[in-house]
Amino acid sequence: MKKRTLPRLYVVSNSPQRPYPENELPELAREITAHGAAIIQLREKHLSAKAFYELALRVRSRIEYTSSLLIVNERFDVALAAGADGTHFPEDSCPLDKARAAAPGMLAGKSIHSQRSALSAETEGADYLIAGPVFETPLKTQYGAPLGLEKFSEICRIVSIPVYAIGGITPSNTRQCLDRGAYGVAALSIFRTSESLANTLESFNNMLNQCT
Repeated sequence: MKKRTLPRLYVVSNSPQRPYPENELPELAREITAHGAAIIQLREKHLSAKAFYELALRVRSRIEYTSSLLIVNERFDVALAAGADGTHFPEDSCPLDKARAAAPGMLAGKSIHSQRSALSAETEGADYLIAGPVFETPLKTQYGAPLGLEKFSEICRIVSIPVYAIGGITPSNTRQCLDRGAYGVAALSIFRTSESLANTLESFNNMLNQCT
């Protein structure tokens, strides 16, 4: 597989409360990527496979001629059918090498919450990791107490693939994550703050660009 330079801003969509995600998310993806390269991960677990596929096609059409990438959460079949750039897998998913064998040209990422999981995912052939939650956040309470910066730093140190920080990430604490070894930052909340989206993206991109 030809290695690709990954964008350093990673945006995860999660909008079960939005009444019309099939209309809103493609336009939000267009606006986000207009401000700079980003990875857009669709995590709409509440949608049927058909609706998820159709949404992925719409989002892909909005970012197709940019340097941004489309990743589908967990639904490897939807990612293949929609021509996405890759699939993101949860920590307890099937081994990545099995999925990679079916589509060697696609990116494969994995969420991890410990050093052991990080090493295992790298061995399986993950292209990148999302580690967290780094900071306290209500969206990640199911994973217990946050990792904190020191444990996050240890994860970054023991692997040689890009690691994105997630969990309570803001422009103001992005530099702390980058200083601890993060390749980039991932956020779940950007899609929900459309009123201040431009300012939020500018702040994130300014910080990430300073640390390249």
